[in-house]
Amino acid sequence: MYIFATHFIYNLKSANIYTMENSWNVQTHSENKVRRIRIWISAVLALSGLVIVSSQVIPLTKSYVEGVVEQRRVDIKVDPVPESYKKYIEEEFAYYDPGKSYFANLSQQLGNLDITGQYSYNPDTKTQREVLIDREYKTDMSVTIESVGIKNIKISSNVESSNESVYNQYLKNGVAHFKGTPLPGDGGNSFIYGHSAVESFFSRHRDLPETIFSRLNDIDIGQKVVVNREDKVLEYIVRNKKIVDPDDFTILQPLHNKETVTLMTCWPLGIGTKRLIVVAERR
Repeated sequence: MYIFATHFIYNLKSANIYTMENSWNVQTHSENKVRRIRIWISAVLALSGLVIVSSQVIPLTKSYVEGVVEQRRVDIKVDPVPESYKKYIEEEFAYYDPGKSYFANLSQQLGNLDITGQYSYNPDTKTQREVLIDREYKTDMSVTIESVGIKNIKISSNVESSNESVYNQYLKNGVAHFKGTPLPGDGGNSFIYGHSAVESFFSRHRDLPETIFSRLNDIDIGQKVVVNREDKVLEYIVRNKKIVDPDDFTILQPLHNKETVTLMTCWPLGIGTKRLIVVAERR
């Protein structure tokens, strides 16, 4: 009897100890699980916060750095453009205008360009037609490039571009069509130009017509250019964008038998040691 009682008590104690140990293990496991969940939630929240902050900070930082770099480029350049070419708008430095000598040379090259008897494709009639040069046309046109924020900007027709005092008056209100090149809609290659501005000026005057062609810097191949000429809407698609030297006059030449507009501004923006060229084909 004594042995049986002793064995019973031993088993009872063992069961109690097992139950206590099992209870302790379950509690410890639960605490560890809760701790791991808290760590994961904290990590996810921290990562989400980092992504949100980065989405705001990175574009702002990029924009700031680009502005600083562009302005630094202006400040440290070995003056490739004479100081006399420096232009101000309402007493604020806006751009260098090397156009006087450039357009004089461009006009001379245009005089050497013979387009007599040249034909280009007319998408309206789907036939070839002779390229027309109408030097007497004076009606204003307009250009819209919605993808870069150029909206209904005036194009002055047949501007005498070898005369600085003449073309600058027209460029104060928009862009200019180079006299001696075809008008948009008349076949061949129409040449249209406008000022660009240094970043420090353009960032504060992004919609000013006088320097609106600064926006050409952001244009991409395949985007649409729309020219309104009287009651006709002419649509073009950008086929080429390039930077050329000021003595590259091939920009005046027609593109095979296609009707095109060539848009030109100074580059780097507002400085003008080179030229930014955008070529769009009529469709």
